Amino acid sequence: MLFRANRLRCAFAFIVFATCVPSAFAQWAWRDSSGHPVYSDVPPPPNTPVSDILQQPNARCEPQTPDTPGQGGPNRPATAAPLSTPPAGTTAHAPTVAEQEQAFRKRMKERSDAERKQADEQAQAARDAESCQRVRGYLRALEDGVRIVRTNPDGTRDSLDEQQREGEVERTHQAIRDTCK
Repeated sequence: MLFRANRLRCAFAFIVFATCVPSAFAQWAWRDSSGHPVYSDVPPPPNTPVSDILQQPNARCEPQTPDTPGQGGPNRPATAAPLSTPPAGTTAHAPTVAEQEQAFRKRMKERSDAERKQADEQAQAARDAESCQRVRGYLRALEDGVRIVRTNPDGTRDSLDEQQREGEVERTHQAIRDTCK
């Protein structure tokens, strides 16, 4: 007796499931003129823009019944477009998993390239700031009268005299104008 009741429950559950599944595959979703989502088993009105169509049923899952477009029927007018053709302005197929993966990889590469570029720009800005700080420090040393010694190509050391110091100050001001922005 218990076995028979379980079989009946399973059969009933299967029948309910089998009748609900095909209608779940044939769902359309679009935004109406006020922007609210609309869900239906019939296509949206012809004046609905393609960009507002959120979901359309897969043509392979659509049942072939006398209620197909072009033949009229209780749910569709005879002038509606066939379900197997995509709305105007869309591609002939939905993107495959491989295409989605390729698009994802492309977005990730673009993102990493943008992050790398931003990191390079930040590193360059840090180097420029350090260079600017170094040149400004050298100018302070020149203006404060700190003794500056240079090593000549032959290895001898010479200190700057006043005329050389003034020339070096002018050259350092030019370097600040070029380096520090």
